[in-house]
Amino acid sequence: MNKILIGFDGSEGSEKALNRAMMLLGEYGEIILLAVVPSPEDKTFVDANAYNFLKTKAKNLVDQAILDLGEHEFDIKGMVEQGDPASVIIDVANRLNVDLIVLGCKGQSELGQYLIGSVANKVVQYAAKPVMVVR
Repeated sequence: MNKILIGFDGSEGSEKALNRAMMLLGEYGEIILLAVVPSPEDKTFVDANAYNFLKTKAKNLVDQAILDLGEHEFDIKGMVEQGDPASVIIDVANRLNVDLIVLGCKGQSELGQYLIGSVANKVVQYAAKPVMVVR
């Protein structure tokens, strides 16, 4: 595997997904950590401050995960996108032409109301790319 996309939200499941992806990655490959926050139009947000807080939190989670990994022989990039998590994961995987999508299967996301299992289930059902769900 040369390019792996990981749905990352700071949960234990997404940390396990990251660890598994690193084991599968070919030498000099690329890992993309993708955090997805709901759109500002989502009824979850009372105001713009709440949305900005969540977007900043997502960026900090991704940045910290990259920092924690330290130096490796592979590239690692972080992204924060907005929208429905499953749809965004599938869209980004297609746009970046990844070899594999890796997701955690259980736990509560630190980035919103979405249960990771429900996101993983949708991605498995609708993605055109191979998907690995890590327990």
